[in-house]
Amino acid sequence: MLLSGAVAGVHAVVSKGPLAAVRLVPKRLHLYLDLVLAAAFAASPLLYLPSFQLIPTLVSEAVAVVLVRMSLTTELVPRPRAKRGSAQAADDAGAAPGSDAVSTVATTAGRVVGTAVARARSSHAPLTAAHSLGRAAGYARRLGRAAAAGRSAGGSSQPVPTPRGSSEPPE
Repeated sequence: MLLSGAVAGVHAVVSKGPLAAVRLVPKRLHLYLDLVLAAAFAASPLLYLPSFQLIPTLVSEAVAVVLVRMSLTTELVPRPRAKRGSAQAADDAGAAPGSDAVSTVATTAGRVVGTAVARARSSHAPLTAAHSLGRAAGYARRLGRAAAAGRSAGGSSQPVPTPRGSSEPPE
């Protein structure tokens, strides 16, 4: 059951659809693979005939029935493509002016956010920030050591070591 659920989850993640993470498998092939997965769910109780258990058998058979039903009733209809300048085309067709404004704003916002995320992923900003944070932590550590050495030296005439790159004279 666990293996079958994992296979079904991976199958959903790699298929082309609105919620897919990686769009590798076309929708039509996805439906055929659903039928294969349903057959596997239906046959899985046969693997464990000596130790027959009612509840896992019923669950796997119910999942198989649902998968077959979904595969056979799903219609593959191509999504209509929006024409460029659809707000202008709607105005020319006699639609209320600005009726498509909300979808235009949403589309623009989605593009802006998507572009920003893509740029952030491809930039070296996280590495630069981590490097700068490490440098600051090292500098603070060296300052702490210099201050501790200054306190332990007390009033002696020995020079107090300062961190590298520090231009201020020790007090």
